[in-house]
Amino acid sequence: MTKQEHLLLIAYQSPERFVAQVTYLAADGTVSQRAVSPLAYLTNGRLHVYCLGRESVRTLKLSCILKVQMRLTCDVLCPEAIQELVSHKSRIRADKISSR
Repeated sequence: MTKQEHLLLIAYQSPERFVAQVTYLAADGTVSQRAVSPLAYLTNGRLHVYCLGRESVRTLKLSCILKVQMRLTCDVLCPEAIQELVSHKSRIRADKISSR
């Protein structure tokens, strides 16, 4: 098992904790970054994944995955901008409470 396959297996086993950030080489030669949650290993070196960017199930060739990085699911599903908004709202609430 390659390191990439091992990381995909971890994401498969713990989807509530990890998402795989893959660099993928498409058939037309374009390279893309995809945040995916592996769903099932198929025959012929293929992998069913749920692509978070496209919000759909995709089939990827393992041989076309150039790089795999692990990301925390909460970091992917709650982008920075939303976290900053929540933090800002918390500061406003704290200011209101302290001014009473």
